[in-house]
Amino acid sequence: MHFDIVHAADPRFYGGSSSAVRIEIQSARQFGLSTALLPFLGVSDIRSRRFEERLLDVLERQEVPWLTGEEAVECDILFAHNPLAFAHMPTRPLRLRSKVVLLSVQHPPFDGAGNAQYNIDVVKRNLERMFGAPVIFAPVGPKVRNQFEDIIAGRPALLRHDLFNLIDLDEWPIRTAQPPRERAVIGRHSRRDLLKWPDTEAELRAAYPDRGNVQIKVMGGVPDQIVPLIGSNWNISPYSNSGVSQFLNKLDFYVFFHSRRWVEAFGIGIAEAMASGLLTILDPSFRDLFEEGAVYCRPEETTGVVERFLSSPEAFSAQSAAARTLVEKKFSKSRYPERMRAIYDELGLCPPAALATVGKAVGAEAFSGSSGHATVRSGSRRSQRSLMGRRRVLFVATNGIGLGHITRLMAIAERMSPDMEPVFLTMSAGSSIIEARGHPVDYIPSASKIGVTDDSWNEVFAQELLTAVEAFAIDSVVFDSNHPYPGLLKVLSARPDLNWVWIRRGMWASRHSLDPSMQHRFDMVIEPGEFAADEDQGITAQLRAGVIGVSPILLVDNDDRLSRAEAASALGVDPAGLVAVVQLGSERNFDVSRLRPAIIDGLLKHGVQVVDAVNPLAPKREDHMGGTFQKAIYPIARYFNTVDLMITNAGYNSFHECIYGGIPAIFVPNEAPEMDEQAVRAAYAQSSGLGLCLRSVDAERAHEAIERALSEDFRAQHRERASRIVFANGAREAALAIEELAFSVRTDRALGGSIARV
Repeated sequence: MHFDIVHAADPRFYGGSSSAVRIEIQSARQFGLSTALLPFLGVSDIRSRRFEERLLDVLERQEVPWLTGEEAVECDILFAHNPLAFAHMPTRPLRLRSKVVLLSVQHPPFDGAGNAQYNIDVVKRNLERMFGAPVIFAPVGPKVRNQFEDIIAGRPALLRHDLFNLIDLDEWPIRTAQPPRERAVIGRHSRRDLLKWPDTEAELRAAYPDRGNVQIKVMGGVPDQIVPLIGSNWNISPYSNSGVSQFLNKLDFYVFFHSRRWVEAFGIGIAEAMASGLLTILDPSFRDLFEEGAVYCRPEETTGVVERFLSSPEAFSAQSAAARTLVEKKFSKSRYPERMRAIYDELGLCPPAALATVGKAVGAEAFSGSSGHATVRSGSRRSQRSLMGRRRVLFVATNGIGLGHITRLMAIAERMSPDMEPVFLTMSAGSSIIEARGHPVDYIPSASKIGVTDDSWNEVFAQELLTAVEAFAIDSVVFDSNHPYPGLLKVLSARPDLNWVWIRRGMWASRHSLDPSMQHRFDMVIEPGEFAADEDQGITAQLRAGVIGVSPILLVDNDDRLSRAEAASALGVDPAGLVAVVQLGSERNFDVSRLRPAIIDGLLKHGVQVVDAVNPLAPKREDHMGGTFQKAIYPIARYFNTVDLMITNAGYNSFHECIYGGIPAIFVPNEAPEMDEQAVRAAYAQSSGLGLCLRSVDAERAHEAIERALSEDFRAQHRERASRIVFANGAREAALAIEELAFSVRTDRALGGSIARV
């Protein structure tokens, strides 16, 4: 299989790197070049991060093939993006062969003090040996080129022209407001990195003055160190990919100064501001790149520059137009065909036929051209994952009090692409449920089940887990539990060549502890969404940095429910009458023996049909109350269309099934010491008008709670509030995050820390 261009990049980078890859791929598709992505996970300090959302959207919408390196693929040019992604060799050989590797240097080789940011020779050798082709370094701007040209010995081969990041002008509507006259809005957008800001308080206050006629707007936040230094006229908002153009359109001036310790390789944020027609004020070091499109001064001169343009609307309009014109001339996506023709020519390669018919009006040396569309070459439009080999993932579920752990894992497993093959290993007696849903599963009884010590059990568990990994040729391990077992961590240490994922729900009780370093042992930590997250005061709420948060994870989507008639038939009830389901969990560690009969009695007195749901793994109740239908039901959410009221515990799954399923509920929290904060969940639902809270000590209030839950006032309020809740199943997000990890080339660690040590 042949592609014109393959892009090798770490898709988790934010900012300029991800924008560059995204626009390059869009441009290739627009102008008729066949292209694919070979994702690398190449930087360890951004582990447990999703692919950048706009890049991922382009890959999916435009059906860009996503390579793994295992396919027999050839290409003319392999574009490697950002040297930081190629500091180490992968643990497996890559079969992709390219005529040449063009390394887009989106990170400078040295910082402002001359300290090396990466080993140029190592990066060059790694790319040569991975792809068996010569490597040409392509600076993205004059600052990077100047650093390379200052190297006397061992300078790598450089592309003659800077490989500027490209801008899609359609994404950046030009500023339409009239030129400011007396008041100015100054702004900027960047990540919260101290190096992205001026070094001193004096420079900061000069560049972003605290004046009555000036408002400062910042998107992306500011470092903690400079928060005490900002003026009273600042407005700070979090970064939002989808909101950058709207943010820029609210500004008059874009002012960007950074630390002397930093070298800005290109400055994609600056180019976006100029594309939006903002009057852009920069340090003079940017002059070679942005030329007449910006105004250059030192920080202390900023106020004078602003005042000069406030006093001359004509000059403001002219400079605004110059900014947009400069971007169109140097950085517009429309210049892609001419730029690629020049690159093919310089590298001595025969250009694809598509390049010969697009944008031919302007010479290659100008590196600009008119935009156009060409038919995508036959065979290049393939589904995103059609080129992948299958990956086996081992889902490891702990032995919880209920079925929450295996339910979350099955929710994720059942939403994976056909390229993933789930296998289960569980300590839960619910293994029969997993098997019944069509998944291969192996059961290992817990220590308490077989009466052995934790230490001896962990030794055997480690052997069993390792055997499963080897027998099934497992690629990734996904573990759902609050605390990773010592036996699991032992295998994790021995098999760093696998991808290790921890599914860890929140709402821990304040008495529960967690070693903060534990999550750094995993390649990815995923936290299922929590409706009551604002009231989460547990240890995990303080450890969300480096954790991927997804929407609530549920096994059953609302569209997968049985009809009311079908569900009623399965439960043995009359669909015309009110139906309540009482499901209070396994009750193995929490006594609700006084509450259960009070609840059922209250329901029966109101003429409600009561389904007494028992744990599908447990025998039928000997204390079964007359007048009720005792049923083993799993998953209960599949029958929700015939359920008018749930009386259930407030465990993660039961709680979120009701909240997002729009089912009125009385939540009876399990308040055993080892459990999560179910009482907080229940109280939060009650405060939100989406449920009622009935604690085990309140048996005498059971009738009152039932009467309230069945009242038309409560039901009407519940319907109104539930209708405003928007739900997206986080199981899909989690599945895709795991696939991104599983189908990427890992170069984020030295080989010594990446190979199996069995």
